Amino acid sequence: MDPSDKTRRQLLDELQEATARLKAAEEVLHAIRSDEVDALVVSTKEEGDRVFTLTGAEHPYRVMVETMNEGAVTLAPDGTILYCNHRFADIVKASRKKVIGSSIYQYVSAKDRQLFEALIERGLKDRSKTELALQTCAENSAPVLVSASPLQHMDMPGAVCMVVTDLSELKRNEAMLAEEKLTTQILLQAAEIFVICDHQGRIIRASQSTNRLLGRSPLTQAFDEAFQLSCPDGTPFVLLSVLRDKFFQALEVTFMSGDNKPLYFLLRANSFVAYQGAIGFIVVMVDITERKKMDQALQKAHNELEQQVEERTVELQSALSEIKRMKDQLEAENIYFRHEHKMKHRFEHIIGKSDGLKYILYRAEQVAPMNTTVLILGETGTGKELIAAAIHNLSPRKERPLISVNCAALPANLIESELFGREKGAFTGADIRRIGRFEVANGSTFCLDEIGELPLEIQSKLLRVIQHSEFERLGSSHTIKVDVRIVATTNRDLEEEVRKGRFRQDLYYRLNVFPITVPPLRQRKEDIPLMVEVFVERYARKFRKEITSIPKETMKTLQDYPWPGNVRELESIIERAVILCPGPSLHLADKLEPLTLSSSTMRTLEETERNQILKILSETSWRIEGKDGAAAILGINPSTLRARMHKLEIVRPGTKESD
Repeated sequence: MDPSDKTRRQLLDELQEATARLKAAEEVLHAIRSDEVDALVVSTKEEGDRVFTLTGAEHPYRVMVETMNEGAVTLAPDGTILYCNHRFADIVKASRKKVIGSSIYQYVSAKDRQLFEALIERGLKDRSKTELALQTCAENSAPVLVSASPLQHMDMPGAVCMVVTDLSELKRNEAMLAEEKLTTQILLQAAEIFVICDHQGRIIRASQSTNRLLGRSPLTQAFDEAFQLSCPDGTPFVLLSVLRDKFFQALEVTFMSGDNKPLYFLLRANSFVAYQGAIGFIVVMVDITERKKMDQALQKAHNELEQQVEERTVELQSALSEIKRMKDQLEAENIYFRHEHKMKHRFEHIIGKSDGLKYILYRAEQVAPMNTTVLILGETGTGKELIAAAIHNLSPRKERPLISVNCAALPANLIESELFGREKGAFTGADIRRIGRFEVANGSTFCLDEIGELPLEIQSKLLRVIQHSEFERLGSSHTIKVDVRIVATTNRDLEEEVRKGRFRQDLYYRLNVFPITVPPLRQRKEDIPLMVEVFVERYARKFRKEITSIPKETMKTLQDYPWPGNVRELESIIERAVILCPGPSLHLADKLEPLTLSSSTMRTLEETERNQILKILSETSWRIEGKDGAAAILGINPSTLRARMHKLEIVRPGTKESD
């Protein structure tokens, strides 16, 4: 027999037994109320005390009333309890002595008060019954069935006799029946595998889907024996062992069907406490076979795709190897021609064949591959910037553009912003953020042309860049790291400038790592004919003239001239001669006479400037800035005036110029 059927049969039997007891109690009540038993007699022993006794066939009915399973109560018209048996006292959870003499209304719940009053009113006319809740002394309520009828043959009109049946057990049984019905419905309709086991793991309930899966009913059989599941690692699944693991949530298990095909389930199991404290287990298994097949199909497709990608990668690597081999072969075949082309064009802007020039180019080739700072010395117009460009073009940084700045062409108040950049609002007029030349030259070569003109206050910041490769923009405290190679050029004697305090000694030593001195044009006269030919061809093409010859006299004049302006002066003379040349033969337009400035003349010019600055400073009481300051009167920037004062060694009386 199915355990669920057995449980339902027991519950129905209990209901029938309770109904029979209620019927018997009603019969007793009827007997008491009828002529078969004399009416209750009320006698007084002492003032205020009442004793209630049964007369006539008193004893048998008293025994019956006291021993029946229902509560018996007689009520006075005002609701006072005249009599109750022990069962009623048990229902309201109070002593019989306490109940007798108390009001029935203290045991009726507030929500059922009106219903109870209606019951009494109907009971006085005829027998009446209803369900309501009695408030017990244990601060809870008990569901009861109350039957009321009038007491006859009594000198107390309005007295009522009640029979009270406790429905608590009946209600519990009804709830159990409803729960059992719901459980049975779930087990019949659920698509998942539902199994209920006892504390030993034996199956006591199972869903219809379980029977279909196994092809039979598994009741009374051990769970592990009925299903014979296996874990993902192939080990047998043991239900009680899994339930002892407090971290168990869900587990994938495999079930072998009758046709020996694996079915995959996601299993969850939990313990529960049944009626009367019995422990049981609920096992739910969700079929994930289709999902598992899809996962396996996806994994197979993924593996096949990985294999295809791997095979294609091997093919591509083979193709790339072949391309690299062909590329290396092509480079090997053309390496000589590329080398010749490089040798031919790396100094294409440097004209000459003299030993002095060859030595300079040799020195440039030596230092170009290194990351060394180079200092290029030479007179104005000797082509120092061309040597700097050649060093860059022969270096590993040649793919980046050469960045140059002429330190003599920028005002002193702008050169710092030009070199290191500025933030917006760093000074008046700085409306936008600007990146400096050092940032632009990051990863490349930076040529500082005419570095001897750099103001002293900028020299210290330049020294930091050379030493630590870092600086800050104007108006910013953020340090910027750069990778810049420095190539500096100057026409000044920096050693003399250091002695005079116009150039920092430590900066000079940092720059003078690899000095290259470019010889003046007067020391390489054999290069003049080549330069003349190149310049004549260049400007003749520019001005669309046909110049086919250069007389020997003209060439001798050009070679005998000392060229104080060096190559720049030679190029200017040739350009002017081509413009003025009337025919195909080159002739000089003017007689070449070098411009000579004696040292006394230079001193006179410097002294004139010095005297003028001293005069204005004296008139302004040595005030440099402001509307009426010396800088405003002279029409120059205050920082420029300070630089000129430093250069001309102008010091305010009573102070000593610092180094």
